[in-house]
Amino acid sequence: MLRGTICLLLAGCTLGGTGRPGEGDDQGSGVDDTACGQAMANAPLAPAGYDFHDALPTATRNTWDAVSLPQPGDATYPGGRYRTITPDGSGKTHPGCTTLGLTYTAASIAGYPCAARQFEFPAGTQEDTTKPIVILVHGNSESPSGWMKFVHPDPASLMFPADTTARDQLAELLPARGYRTIAVDMRTDKIDDANSPEGKDIGNTPKNADHGWDVPILQELIKRVAIANPDRKISLVGFSLGATTVRDALRRLWAENQDGTWDVNIFSRLDVVVVASGANHGVVSFSKQCGLNLTMRGTVTCEMGQRNQYTETAFHRPLNGPPIEGLAEFGGWWETPCADGDYAFGKRKACGGNKVAYTTITMADLPNGTQQDEFVSEHAARLYPRECANNLVDGLNDFDTSGYFYNGFFRNHYGSVRSEAGLAKVLAALARN
Repeated sequence: MLRGTICLLLAGCTLGGTGRPGEGDDQGSGVDDTACGQAMANAPLAPAGYDFHDALPTATRNTWDAVSLPQPGDATYPGGRYRTITPDGSGKTHPGCTTLGLTYTAASIAGYPCAARQFEFPAGTQEDTTKPIVILVHGNSESPSGWMKFVHPDPASLMFPADTTARDQLAELLPARGYRTIAVDMRTDKIDDANSPEGKDIGNTPKNADHGWDVPILQELIKRVAIANPDRKISLVGFSLGATTVRDALRRLWAENQDGTWDVNIFSRLDVVVVASGANHGVVSFSKQCGLNLTMRGTVTCEMGQRNQYTETAFHRPLNGPPIEGLAEFGGWWETPCADGDYAFGKRKACGGNKVAYTTITMADLPNGTQQDEFVSEHAARLYPRECANNLVDGLNDFDTSGYFYNGFFRNHYGSVRSEAGLAKVLAALARN
C-alpha cells in the first residue's frame, strides 16, 4: 500500500517463549487463555462455502515485460496470482526471488534462493538459542532497511518534530537481546509492471507488490528456516502489507501439511505473531485503485477490500473464514489459527498442541471515528475472535519521528513499528511480557 503517492505497507516479527518445539506455553501473551478457549469452542467445523485453500489462482507465467499495461481479463498477466519459486512453463522463476544487485550480504539459509538480510549481533552479544528466530516482513515498496535506524539529513525541514539522532529500531534492538533476526526482502526493485503514463495512475510507478508477489517469497523463507532449525521456534512480525503476507504464508504452509505435501505443521513451530498496521479488514486506497488500475498497484487493494464499508474479499475468504455472528463489524473465525492450541481453519486438533500468541498494533482512530493512520483503522488492523488476540493501539502522537520513507509522509502508519511506543509493544509481545 505504499510508495510515491499511495502504496501499501506491512511487515512483521515476533519473539518469546522457550524456543523449543513442543514446549510452547501461553504465558504473557496478553490473552486470557480460558476466554480464548471458550470463544473457539463455538467456532464452526468445516463451514459450508469456506475452504482454507488458495482463493487466488497460480500464475501461468512468472514474469511480465515491464512495458505493457495489463488488459481486462488477461489470464497471462501474473498480477493478482501467486507466482512460483519454481520455474514456470517457460523456465522463468519469480523475478523477486533473486540475490542479484543487493547492497548487503544475503543471509545464508540452506535451500533458500531468494533475498533476506540477517542483522548482526552487536559486539559482546551472542545468539540466545532458547529464544525463537525472528522473521521481519516489511511493507509495500519497501526493503529490510525499514527495520533499521535512520535520521533525516535535514530534520528541521520536516513538518513535524523530528529526531536529530538516529534511534535504534528492531534491526538493532532484537539482536542486542539475543534474537537471531532475519528480514525478508521482497525485492520490489525487481517488480516488472509498467509505469503509469504521464498524468494517469493506471500503471505501477511506485512498484507496489501484491500478495501473489510477496507471499511465495515469505512462504519459502519460513519453510527453509523451519527445516534448517528443527529444534527452534519461529516468531514473525509483519508490518502493513507484511501483516497479511505473514498470515497468508502461514495458511499456505499449514495447507501443505494438511494436503500431505510437507511433513511439518507450521503452527506447531510458531511462538508469536505480531501484525502491525495490517489491512486485515480493508484499506483506504481500495476505491481509488481496485478495478481501475489493473497492475499490482490495483490488485493488492482488491485483495484487501474497502476499509470503511468492508465486505470479505476473495483473498480474505480463506484467511479470515466465516463471520462471527453478533459483531457490529466483520470479524472472522479463522483470523487467529491455533491461538487456543486446537482450532485452525475449520478443523480441531490442527495445531500440534501448540498455542500461538497473536498481537496487533495500530494507531488509535480519531474521536470522530475516522482514522489518522494513512491506510488502516483500528478495525481494519484488528484480529478476531477478540478473546484470542492482544489488539493494541498507539496514541495519536505515537508516530515515527525519524523522517523515514519520503520525509516521514506515512509517519502515522509507520508508528506501529518505528515509534517508541510501537517498538515497546513489539518487544513486549516477542518477550511475552
